[in-house]
Amino acid sequence: MKRTIALLLAVAAVPALAAPAVAQEERVATFKFHAEAGSFPVDGREAYWSTPAYEVRIYEREVNVLRIDEDTVSNADYVAIELTAPGNVPLEVGTYTDVRMRSTASNPGLMVVSRGLACAPVYGTFTVNSIERDPVTGRLTDVDVEVEQRCGAPDAPAFSAHATLSS
Repeated sequence: MKRTIALLLAVAAVPALAAPAVAQEERVATFKFHAEAGSFPVDGREAYWSTPAYEVRIYEREVNVLRIDEDTVSNADYVAIELTAPGNVPLEVGTYTDVRMRSTASNPGLMVVSRGLACAPVYGTFTVNSIERDPVTGRLTDVDVEVEQRCGAPDAPAFSAHATLSS
């Protein structure tokens, strides 16, 4: 009787050992933008990218710089956004106003890059609707941000974007 039970347990365990490991849940990232005609540096273009069809990247570069970009085959629509809280502290949920191209002690940073060009002076806001980090690694797990930038004047043509990352 003991041998039969041991054999049944061993036979039952074999399929579990042979089964492939369950893949970790894929992270889903989206990046959508619209630039009015005359909006520098993007100027009259719009696009929507989503993983896995496109390589949308949303990550923290350096210390506390949130970067959003994509990697298309042609790179013709390449747009990157960098967001930084005032004083270079970690971004938190909320709306950031009175932006500068690079953050200062009292101003958040907002930089939009397209085809190697960026805007200065920059006017705009960005809103962090949600942001979560892995408590162990500190790596971003979920992000939802909205951006509006105007180049050169507060009433210049607008560039707007929305990006999300979810685990």
